Parts: sequence; C-alpha cells; structure tokens
Amino acid sequence: MARLDKLARDFKACTGPHPFRDFERMILAMGYEVVESGKTSGSRRKYCHKDTKHLLMLDEPHNGEMGLGMVRRLRKQLEEGGAL
Repeated sequence: MARLDKLARDFKACTGPHPFRDFERMILAMGYEVVESGKTSGSRRKYCHKDTKHLLMLDEPHNGEMGLGMVRRLRKQLEEGGAL
C-alpha cells in the first residue's frame, strides 16, 4: 500500500510532466480496470472503477509523459469520482 500512497501523493503534487506508466499503475491499484475495448484506436484508453463504475477516458501520450493540463484534468476527474 505504501507504493500506492507514494504514487497518489506524487500525482496530487505534480506541477509538471508526469509519467503515464506511474499514473496507470496508480489507478489500477485504486480499483480501476481496463475496459475490454480499453485499447481502442491508437492511443485511446478507457478505465472503469470496479465498484463505483466511474469511467476515465484519455489518450496515452506518445512520449510517455502526461502534460500538466492532462494531469490537472485527470486529478479533477479522480477527485470527482472519489478516488483521490
């Protein structure tokens, strides 16, 4: 659980680029699952929380780093969904 806490703390405090793989590890540990068609066309990804059915849809960044705008949007969505 300490790893999840660290990932969540880093994501909440992020003020610049954030590694997509760390974000994905974090949400999977929080109970999100890749939706069957989660890897749709190209870089589109869908994740759904097992219990709350909260849905996250995003485009995986091609360089592996999420920009600050994407981090802010996803942080807001996770707060609204009760995950953060």
